[in-house]
Amino acid sequence: MRLLRPAIALAFVVVLAGCLGGTTTIAASPATIPASAYESHGYVHGNSTVVPFSYDVGAGPASQTVGVEVWVSGYSKTTADDDVTVLAVVSSPDREVAGQSVNPLANLGNRELVGVGLGYLADAQALGNVPEVNGLREVDARTVTILGDETELVTYEGTVVVEPGETTVDGEPVAYEGGSADVRIHVATVEHDGDIIVVVAVHEASVDETDSIASLASAIEHPGTVEKSGT
Repeated sequence: MRLLRPAIALAFVVVLAGCLGGTTTIAASPATIPASAYESHGYVHGNSTVVPFSYDVGAGPASQTVGVEVWVSGYSKTTADDDVTVLAVVSSPDREVAGQSVNPLANLGNRELVGVGLGYLADAQALGNVPEVNGLREVDARTVTILGDETELVTYEGTVVVEPGETTVDGEPVAYEGGSADVRIHVATVEHDGDIIVVVAVHEASVDETDSIASLASAIEHPGTVEKSGT
């Protein structure tokens, strides 16, 4: 799967941007993995950033625009064989305004969250442009405890199609080839203190990082400490 490695080897440098309108902003608390946990498994922190969304809720004179701030924290691991795992922890506020959920992850199942997670990783310039996953199938599920609650860490296998493109690493442009590759995708979700926490990790199908990812998920703190980029 070497055609994908240049893409998923890129550090998490989240470049999402947007504008929030209206007078109400609902923000999630950051969910992060402490350095002592991710370093013990050979991971590095890429970036933690706020991703803004906006929703129009209500009708007529009572309508308003609500801003929603979602936290995304990224981590990655590269082995001596250039096998790479990328992991994102997403924290989204689980709130309602005028009877309408303003959580962009509300009511999504694991399969939908796979797509959302790949979108975050692509926007984070960590996986290239991945518009779809083919042949997605569940291959494993195990119970993990995240923030005091038991939940399932579900593992899928599938084939991702990566479109060719270019990104920036350390201020320098880096081009990556397109193509397809078999991957494993791990997803877990839990509710905590008014936020929904989602963990999404991706790596080559030939690599087994399930134990490490389960351990990292169990180490999540919320609210967590936001590190500076590249620490």
